[in-house]
Amino acid sequence: MSLDYSTGEDEHDRALQSSGRIRGIRELSEAAKEYDFDPTIHLRYWIRTANTILRQAQIYDSESNFDEAYILYLRYAQLLLESLPNHPESRHASEKSRLGALRKSLPGVLDRLEVLKVAINEQYGRAKKRELQILLRRQELERARQRPEHQYLNKTQDQEDSNDISSGQAPNISFKPSDLRGLGAAEHEDLLRLQTSSYRPTFSTEASISLRNKDSDKLYNTSVPSHDKQEFTIIPVAQVQGVSTTSSIEHKAKATTEGGSSLRTIFLPSELRSSFLDIALPNTKRKLETCGILCGKLNRNAFFVTHLAIPEQESTTDTCVTKDEESLFSFLDENELFTLGWIHTHPTQTCFLSSIDLHTQNSYQLMLAESIAIVCAPMHDPSWGIFRLTDPPGLKIVTECRLPGTFHPHPEKNIYTSAMMPAGHVSVRDGLPFEIVDLRK
Repeated sequence: MSLDYSTGEDEHDRALQSSGRIRGIRELSEAAKEYDFDPTIHLRYWIRTANTILRQAQIYDSESNFDEAYILYLRYAQLLLESLPNHPESRHASEKSRLGALRKSLPGVLDRLEVLKVAINEQYGRAKKRELQILLRRQELERARQRPEHQYLNKTQDQEDSNDISSGQAPNISFKPSDLRGLGAAEHEDLLRLQTSSYRPTFSTEASISLRNKDSDKLYNTSVPSHDKQEFTIIPVAQVQGVSTTSSIEHKAKATTEGGSSLRTIFLPSELRSSFLDIALPNTKRKLETCGILCGKLNRNAFFVTHLAIPEQESTTDTCVTKDEESLFSFLDENELFTLGWIHTHPTQTCFLSSIDLHTQNSYQLMLAESIAIVCAPMHDPSWGIFRLTDPPGLKIVTECRLPGTFHPHPEKNIYTSAMMPAGHVSVRDGLPFEIVDLRK
């Protein structure tokens, strides 16, 4: 299937102009490596993480946010080609089959990365052209200010501005593979090629690659016929009820981790907590904990909690353990939902994260950095809170914790913090729709 060639600015170009950020392949490739692979974490969690990354990439791709799509596709490919095969559990029969299923999507992902790389290089060249135009105009104005007034008014060199761009070329910004290897680039041949920005833009206005069909608003999938298209598709933009999906809207990430990484906003329905407490009331009266899973959609760079799932669980006065995780995962996959965190009650305790809560939250936050923990303590004040592990130091401390026992002390300070706005990334909003799904038998 052929690509559409046009001279107009595409949606991606306009998004770049509004954000003020212009990134080339090299910077995007560096961003793709911004995760820590810990082989001590069970492989099944890394497989879920890889699936989450791929689905995010597909959504950003469908929304024409090609920079973020490229980062996430490349991170997914790095996990499958370099990290997961070296996990100590990858030799287990059950995990081999799971990894094999993941690898079926890899050819399509690599093909899509190649297509995006060309498009990103083209828009990067156009952005650099605009920068050069602005610079030259500023230089001309500065020269004009230094001329006598009559000389400025009667000057006959009006064609200077047109000569600088139409036939000019940008500095060569090619990178050799050897340059990238010294920066910790991938050793795998496919990944190394994708991280190498070998091109020289000519600033011609004749052909700028678009990933859209002239006659439709749908994105092309990779056009290489040798791969099974059923194994890799670009899913449509998530349709979240009550949330606009127009191209002019993109939710800007305002919060960051303690290390400076951005945290996308989570929009949480204000009515969800009271609905959950109603479900938990029989257990609360018996002084037993209850837990639920926060599920939702990614839309225009923000997460929306659209479902509250009540999984099969075993409860005590101060613990709640989910059971039958496969049923929960099936529900999430069938409805194309992300796991955005969890909510649970403290029927006898105050509002805080216990040691077991810290480890539970750690497993969620490793899969998705924005994941949150909501604690409801109806017998105390404050009666509820929204938390996340700090990063650093909390996420690393809990990940590396090997202390035995359900409850053990974590004497380190600043392990977790509030996730609520204005300082956090969770926005509690009235009127947002959500659905409750009780998976208990």
